[in-house]
Amino acid sequence: MTEKAIIDAQVLFYFHYDYKKVPLILQELKKKVIDGEITVIIPTIAISELVWKLRKTGKIEAVKKAIERWEKSENVIIADFDIEIIKLMLNNIESHELHDEIIAMTCKKYNTSIIYSTDKKFEEIFKLKLRSWK
Repeated sequence: MTEKAIIDAQVLFYFHYDYKKVPLILQELKKKVIDGEITVIIPTIAISELVWKLRKTGKIEAVKKAIERWEKSENVIIADFDIEIIKLMLNNIESHELHDEIIAMTCKKYNTSIIYSTDKKFEEIFKLKLRSWK
């Protein structure tokens, strides 16, 4: 069984806006996804953040193409914000920001504790294994 990991909007932003500065850990992640060593789970809330940011820069076509690729990839899961996540939120005691909580509960839904992000709150509040590049 391949390892699963959640990625947040920061990761998506690097690949679609600041591609020349993609950190080594994210370059390695991309290779592992392509090679089938890891499955990444992208919460729809993270995609929404990317759309929101890139719409302002006129780069929305790149996001549309990326979504088409993700939908076809065997090693990418686009995770909906659904009632199961809301139920997990009901059992959650502490939070930081709404979008971060949704992402953290997506980890629980998919039974993984690995998240690629620089936000230490994922580790501190939600006890996830942060794979950070900072």
